[in-house]
Amino acid sequence: MDQSPVAGPLDRQQIERIEATLLPVVDRHLLRLQAHCLVTFQQIAMPTRQGPLPSRDRWQDWCDQQPQLADDTEFSEQLMMQFTVIAGQLEGLARKLNRTPLELELNDLIHQAEMNSRDRLSDSG
Repeated sequence: MDQSPVAGPLDRQQIERIEATLLPVVDRHLLRLQAHCLVTFQQIAMPTRQGPLPSRDRWQDWCDQQPQLADDTEFSEQLMMQFTVIAGQLEGLARKLNRTPLELELNDLIHQAEMNSRDRLSDSG
């Protein structure tokens, strides 16, 4: 496996766990997006480890502090839209699991993605 350094909030082990799922490519992509956003939200919320996701203002503050986003307003806007969509998904999953969104873990996201994929397959069969 490629041992080049990982850029972004997910570490190599998390990426490998996602890639090791038997999910279809599109589902793995969504899972990576969800995991990326969850870890980013958890980093923004530090040191808080439970409770609601950080506010949109805190997301924007975080974006403004990222040097790689400084000159790319269009990407920052797309990222904020992605955060908004994924935040809703994470909040829904947290409610379903009777947890707060910041308490979610990669295993929760993987389990939900696998259940969703199985449900789709059984509905189409």
